Amino acid sequence: MSLIDTMKDIFSDFGKGSPNTYVGIDIGSSYLKVVQLKKDHGHIILETYGEIALGPYEEDDRIAGELTNLKPEKMVEVIKNILEQANVTAKDAVISISSSTSLIFILQLPNIGEKKLAGAVENETRKYIPVPLTEVSLDWWIIPEKEIYSEGSLSGKKSEVDVLVAAVRNEVVERYNNVMNMLGKFNSPAYEIETFSAIRASFKHELSPVMLLDFGASGTRISIIEHGVVRKFHSINRGSAYLSSSIKKSLQIEFDDAEKVKRDVGLDHTHENQEAYKIISSGVNYIFSEIKNVLFDFEKEYKKPVGKIILTGGGSLLKQLREQLESKYNITTTYADPFGKVVSPDFLDGVLESAGPEFVVAVGLALQGLD
Repeated sequence: MSLIDTMKDIFSDFGKGSPNTYVGIDIGSSYLKVVQLKKDHGHIILETYGEIALGPYEEDDRIAGELTNLKPEKMVEVIKNILEQANVTAKDAVISISSSTSLIFILQLPNIGEKKLAGAVENETRKYIPVPLTEVSLDWWIIPEKEIYSEGSLSGKKSEVDVLVAAVRNEVVERYNNVMNMLGKFNSPAYEIETFSAIRASFKHELSPVMLLDFGASGTRISIIEHGVVRKFHSINRGSAYLSSSIKKSLQIEFDDAEKVKRDVGLDHTHENQEAYKIISSGVNYIFSEIKNVLFDFEKEYKKPVGKIILTGGGSLLKQLREQLESKYNITTTYADPFGKVVSPDFLDGVLESAGPEFVVAVGLALQGLD
């Protein structure tokens, strides 16, 4: 499969008939997760799921939860192991492309028609991408016209349009293709930027703007979505692994012990370990300030409030995070429930609800294949 053919599938639909079974493979910075879904008589059925820590596969044998950068050969080994452990049988897969290796941004351009707009997008994109455009694959969409609450807006054709642009470096896709070719398990695997997978798995029929807060290991992604359209996107180079590393350095303990402290203390200001609480709180406050800025910018530009915050990613399970967000911004805050979109055994309900925020991307990837 050529790189050009592969890139056609990164951002949106496949454009062809889909097999009935797909596996979503979410390659994170500290864990790899898989979810296999099957479409049967109009129902989407969960067949299997699983996760595996990447740290132990690093050459320096890191602890589960630590950030990694595995070589292709090791990544192939990891994927083989999780496919076997989870008993994945699907021959078709969609693989995540990390938001940290891609760019998502919005351009405001003159409304000059779609044909001429392509050239304008390319010219403006050069300002955002620090490498030659020949080294990246681009896709873009015209964002539907803003709907604002204020009255008396001008009618007729708008002089400007908003364009959502997504870019992935070619070398990233080539590296993924290399891993998949070495693996030799799937028929022409497709790829998607994880943010779009998370939106697909998290949203139902949201009427008001929603903030999707993806608190991962290596970073935090903030998206504001309205009617299925990304209106704002902001990436923060600080995630849950940063909190554990800060605890490790300040308290001079091992990383796995720092992980346990993080989970135990979280944002509980009444916890007896006040030193750990202050470390965690300091790290999270930076993220809170970024959230505040994104909310302010959105409400100023679109003249409407965000009605809900949906939490995804393993870091979102930090104790008291949901409650503090709800209290700080007076916005209903919930955890994503991607498994609520599929049929699964009743006895797994509680387990899947708890695991949901961590498996959002993997579920969204598999759903992409079945669309």
